[in-house]
Amino acid sequence: MTTHEARELPVYLNGRFLKQTLSGVQRFATEISAGLVRQGVISEIVVPPSGKEGGGREGGRFGNVRIRTFGVGGGHLWEQAVLPWATSGGLLVNLGNTAPLLARRQIVVIHDCGWASVPEAYSARFRTIYRVMQAGLVARGVRIVTVSEFARGEIMHHLGAREEQVSVIPEGGDHVRAVPADATVLAMNDLVPGRYVLVVGNLVAHKNLRVLAKLGEALAARGLVLAIVGARRDGIFQQQGGEDMPRVARYLGRVSDGALRALYEHAACFVFPSRYEGFGLPAVEAMACACPVVASDIPVLREVCGEAALFADPFSQDAFVRQVMRILDEDGLAGRLRDAGAGRLLRYNWAQASAAMAGIIAAAWHAVPTPVHRPSSMEPSR
Repeated sequence: MTTHEARELPVYLNGRFLKQTLSGVQRFATEISAGLVRQGVISEIVVPPSGKEGGGREGGRFGNVRIRTFGVGGGHLWEQAVLPWATSGGLLVNLGNTAPLLARRQIVVIHDCGWASVPEAYSARFRTIYRVMQAGLVARGVRIVTVSEFARGEIMHHLGAREEQVSVIPEGGDHVRAVPADATVLAMNDLVPGRYVLVVGNLVAHKNLRVLAKLGEALAARGLVLAIVGARRDGIFQQQGGEDMPRVARYLGRVSDGALRALYEHAACFVFPSRYEGFGLPAVEAMACACPVVASDIPVLREVCGEAALFADPFSQDAFVRQVMRILDEDGLAGRLRDAGAGRLLRYNWAQASAAMAGIIAAAWHAVPTPVHRPSSMEPSR
């Protein structure tokens, strides 16, 4: 392939995320896609005909870039069997952990290796699909992108990726300030500004909400509230593992982006107890809203939050109580954390992230996939 031919390659975007419910991975895909479209990088977005509608996020987000529905079906089967044919003439960009094994020229963003590091959080079927797919992509020499140095190490360790095969780009938190704050969420849930501590998470095992049980009780003793966004309010204690979730807490369920911004802005602090993350987007969202952070003392959150958070042992309920009480009681501490958070945000914004991704795409135009050859007694001599 000549340099001229490489430059003429169309860049296709795997739009499967547009048919999925919005969570951290889909947030990343949405914001990076918008940035790539603004830079004129994406030629066409290819989506499956079936799947969840993704909250209408297709409309108006991608300017004049065509969104093409192609083939039949959806999910992994569509991605593996249909998408390679739809994008065979160009470079395919995949932003959501998965990609077709048969695509010749492509880039895939792998956010973490949670299926290997916290297997109890995922079904056996999920773990098998991700292990086989991601290991296959690495073995085929596909360019891998991830979102932290910690996640890069995980990909090299669990998937056998070469150091030069994996690039790191940042995430951003500025999306949370792109919509007006909707403070009606406070009145609807009987929350008083400055009199509640915010958590964003769900009942997946590694999100570790159970470690906050004692914090909920300690806050209640002071007349404050532990408010949890994401976990369902109704029937929560009937779900598997739900019996030791914080009972003295207010479960708000899923909220809009505007409501989430208001919750961050009016909270006394934000608590992030997760045992495993590839990046830790909610902590950066909190910083973007000038909300002090208490985070689990795990490597990736040390990397992302730095001096802008207090850290607590993810296995100690008392540690989270102590750190939250420090923010409530120590003069000037909350302000210092807010200032440090503003400094961290200089490196975590979607414009920088999408520009870094555009640079990786430009380099990939000229690259030819190089499979990783694993020694085998059956391999013919050359």
